[in-house]
Amino acid sequence: MNELHSILDAWRGLDGGHRKAVLATVVHVSGSAYRRPGARMWIGADGTRIGSVSGGCLESELAKRAWWLTESEKPALRVYDTSSDEDAVWEFGLGCNGIVQVLLERVESRTLSPALEFMDKHRDVPVVVATITASPHHPVGSRAYFDGSTLTGDGFVANVLEDEIRTAYRKGCSCFARSPEFDAFVEWIAPPQRLVVFGAGHDARPVVTMAKQLGWTVTVADGRPAYACAANFPDADRVVLFQAADPLAGLEINEKTAVVLMTHNYPLDSRLLRAVLARNPLYVGMLGPKSRTIALLAEQGIAHPANVHGPAGLDLGGDTPASVALSILSEMEAVLNSRSGGQLRNRVGAIHAAPVEIGQAIVPPPPVAPAYCEWNA
Repeated sequence: MNELHSILDAWRGLDGGHRKAVLATVVHVSGSAYRRPGARMWIGADGTRIGSVSGGCLESELAKRAWWLTESEKPALRVYDTSSDEDAVWEFGLGCNGIVQVLLERVESRTLSPALEFMDKHRDVPVVVATITASPHHPVGSRAYFDGSTLTGDGFVANVLEDEIRTAYRKGCSCFARSPEFDAFVEWIAPPQRLVVFGAGHDARPVVTMAKQLGWTVTVADGRPAYACAANFPDADRVVLFQAADPLAGLEINEKTAVVLMTHNYPLDSRLLRAVLARNPLYVGMLGPKSRTIALLAEQGIAHPANVHGPAGLDLGGDTPASVALSILSEMEAVLNSRSGGQLRNRVGAIHAAPVEIGQAIVPPPPVAPAYCEWNA
């Protein structure tokens, strides 16, 4: 389960009028930081924490201060400068050389509660949520919501940010909007990545487990009743017993889906590949040597499509089921992020793309707070 869905589950599990928790959300990053805008951490009244907003150095600080910072039940913006030389903790090499803005809100507040309702209702579809993070005239935490067809929420936010909201939805990319009167985080929230694994052998199990750790929605499909059972794949969201005549029946595969064929059955892979390619998935992984994939594609009478990866995976050198799974999922993650999958030490430029920023900042910036590491707090 991904971070946001885990937080939404915790929110749904709270007892009606006794909803007591603070949600910390990274709304802006300048420079380098471990987490990017949209990262969240749930801070429960019982001490429960779900998610993270940094590599571990801000979580304890936020957990200690979140309650009194939001004591008035109004949102609070906390800013941390991890590039500062003044904090002794950074001499241990833990600084990321960035400035992180974190919005703190009580989950029962009139601004956050509707946002959680909206995100919970739209778990499985892409949406955009625009949030005022700083303004001398308009309440911080005011939001507008877009589900691809209807723009709702605070009228002021919906009106002044409509173009940015619709652009974020169309491009599938968040942005930070600035104006003379407000700063706003326009967040594109994608549904969990879908993965369909054909083949329910023992080597498919680590693929499913690792994919779930990434927060993906995973379906396992096999035509053998003894293999296609939920007990064999407790981490899978669905386990489907397919029929040879129509192996894709009931399976949602489209241009955003990742697929891997792990049946170890050449004739079956031939039928599956033909059916899967007709739906044009984002990624199709094939086990076995390159010659096997070439032969399977030749049977379909097509050239090698860019979305077919055979043999699937990055060149990591491992040969155990777990290391093969790691290799395959690493390549999928690289494809999803339009990366080559090379070593980061050889990368030229920043690890993460700089956040998209629109407009000029005139709103006075909030004060920067000191940052503490967990063991120093």
